[in-house]
Amino acid sequence: MTHTRFACLYLALVLSAAAADAPEPVQTTPKLEILNRQIMENPEDAQAYSNRGYVLALLGRKEEARADVKKSVELRDKAPTHNRAGWAYFNMGDYADAVREFELAAKLSDHQAHYDYYSLVLGYWGTGDTQKALENYQLAAEKDPRLASYKTLLERTLEWTPLEQRAIHDIYVLWSKTWKP
Repeated sequence: MTHTRFACLYLALVLSAAAADAPEPVQTTPKLEILNRQIMENPEDAQAYSNRGYVLALLGRKEEARADVKKSVELRDKAPTHNRAGWAYFNMGDYADAVREFELAAKLSDHQAHYDYYSLVLGYWGTGDTQKALENYQLAAEKDPRLASYKTLLERTLEWTPLEQRAIHDIYVLWSKTWKP
């Protein structure tokens, strides 16, 4: 067997083993069932689509999540809906879409919503724009002093997903060592 054929065979075995180890997508959860019922009872419920899109994103069901997120912002073109869409996109790894939604939400709220700046931090972290992430972290800490202390940041983000926590904590560490007045 030639070296190239051996390498191809080895790669095929590794990939098939990785596919076998991949977790099965979660088909339903109690929360998802409630949201499905809400949407069946009221197909114009933007909040239910928004919430279901976020849940589907966390479950790794990206195409369904994207469809629900798009439907939610079609039904309600408001800052909170765009912000929630950003969180769903962020958790799917669609960072450019997350930034777009977070920026639109902040614009629609005139940067007055409590979540505007820390949401932008997540999006900019995801796209690798550390400068904008740090600038927005400063603004977030000014708006919510709990973000200026690691202890209260941990408490504030306790129920966030691991990805959300990683992003905000990474930027906090940089901010506290290089930016914090």
